[in-house]
Amino acid sequence: KQWYQRRVAITAGIPGIISTFVEETPHKLFIGSLPQHLNEDQVKELLTSFGQLKSFTLVKDSGTGESKGYAFCEYMDHKNTDQAIEGLNGMALGEKKLIVNRAGAGKNNNSNATGLPIPISGMDIVSSLNEATEVLCLMNMITLDDLLDDDEYRDIVDDVREECGKHGKVRNVVIPRPIDGQAVPGQG
Repeated sequence: KQWYQRRVAITAGIPGIISTFVEETPHKLFIGSLPQHLNEDQVKELLTSFGQLKSFTLVKDSGTGESKGYAFCEYMDHKNTDQAIEGLNGMALGEKKLIVNRAGAGKNNNSNATGLPIPISGMDIVSSLNEATEVLCLMNMITLDDLLDDDEYRDIVDDVREECGKHGKVRNVVIPRPIDGQAVPGQG
């Protein structure tokens, strides 16, 4: 992986070449609530209207290859970052409104992002990166089948408690489970 990152770092920043590895910098952008039918070229076209891209990746489901509805990018000229946020954040695209902000990697992050780019229904999210929290939200860890199987569910809760316990005291582990015919906050 180190070799790959070094090679990508060499190609990133060369005019005409857009790296697929978006480095963790203060200028890394998160683009969320993308309609899932948009392909890489369409999203890049939207983003390049604000300047030349240094790097870009559309996040896809590893099983299906379909877009998960969010992407990351960085512009060659960092002045384009704030312009893209202003121009794209809240833009209606189909039935969705885009969420565009800094991905939160740098100290000079001026956005109000919480580190969780996609709000989770039913959960209060901290309003600022500077406020301490005792809540850790882990996403995309399990399948619906895992939630339905009682033994598997208990194993997952135990595994999460054990792994998180390596980093401090774990007070509680909550993994919302489906209830027939009802929307469950935090699940999805």
